[in-house]
Amino acid sequence: MRPLLIAAALLSIVPPARSAAQSFLGFRALGAPVLASDGRAVGTGNIGIGLRGLEFSVLDPSASARLTLPTVSASMQPTWGSFELEDETGSSNTTRFPLIGIGFPLPEARGVATFTLAGFMEQRWTGERSELIDLAGEQVLVEDRFETSGGTSVARLGWAQRVFRQRLAVGVSVGAYVGRLEQSFDRTLDSLSIGDRIRPFSELSEWRYSGYTLAAGISADPHDLIHLAAAVEWSGDITETPRPGTEGAANTYSVPLRLSGGGTVQLTPRFQLNGSIAWQDWSGATGFPDGAVSHLKFTYGAGLEWRAVQQETRSVPIRFGYRRVVPPFRYHRYDPIETVWSAGLGFNIVEFAAIRLGWIDLAAEYGTRDSHPLSERFWRGTVSLGISRF
Repeated sequence: MRPLLIAAALLSIVPPARSAAQSFLGFRALGAPVLASDGRAVGTGNIGIGLRGLEFSVLDPSASARLTLPTVSASMQPTWGSFELEDETGSSNTTRFPLIGIGFPLPEARGVATFTLAGFMEQRWTGERSELIDLAGEQVLVEDRFETSGGTSVARLGWAQRVFRQRLAVGVSVGAYVGRLEQSFDRTLDSLSIGDRIRPFSELSEWRYSGYTLAAGISADPHDLIHLAAAVEWSGDITETPRPGTEGAANTYSVPLRLSGGGTVQLTPRFQLNGSIAWQDWSGATGFPDGAVSHLKFTYGAGLEWRAVQQETRSVPIRFGYRRVVPPFRYHRYDPIETVWSAGLGFNIVEFAAIRLGWIDLAAEYGTRDSHPLSERFWRGTVSLGISRF
């Protein structure tokens, strides 16, 4: 049996326990979702679709169709968080790389080939508990520690192409779920009470994730000032397989269909608004413990971008945004809600005809997550670097 049941017991007894995590949402399931977006999308509150000029997006397979030169982009996200769980409080920090993208135009085929590696779900948390147990008529202090680290990512190969007088773009992608999870449980006893009669106990388990996903998207520019996009993503089951040396059977988890759409309106040459929405119904997903999945479905975001500095070959945009995210998994019985306010700053170092050839995007977010009795707060930064024509 997976030691996840031990983790649930640790976290269900809050007063004598000590815990730390990036997020406790999804500790009974696949983890907390990862925002796999670059600094520009994050700063404008966009969830990854319908933002004009977006180079790479895991939600919008058609986004890279406008690339005209070989392009590489990578993002980094440091996060500082805190939580309240009944009478307990704690904090944590971590750094992850949520998105790496490579695009290579093929003029002969009139399209762009892409490769992206994006985060999907993440599990990083620790639970500790101290208690007295009766052992051969003696009260012995026992300390338990459960730690989990790992998660799931998606590696995708895609193709995007502009059609119909360059005002329409289509894209498809095929991806594989990859990742691993390590879980450890350690129990130590007060040696002054028991001497060498009983030794400490440790257990380590390792699991591997696999699966596949398919996506298709379309975007259009019906007017010079309007950009629209829509996408659909279908996934097979995610399989969790024990690695050699780990006891237990393989588990499978279903991932529901995801529909998303968004758009951008150019109000002035320097000012634009964007909005995006995604629908995904996890309530019918199989393979998860009872009560672990959320029944809410809609995630949405909106924001603005203003080019404070605009020169012929470079620009400096300022961004603001808001997102309301529905994480797929609960802490206990109440559906979770995540709200995020964001601000960002871009440095388009080299730009030609509204196409970025070299850029740095910075974004900062403040967010809250609530799934009673769990309440989490976090600050998150996003740094993205991109270069074309290498």
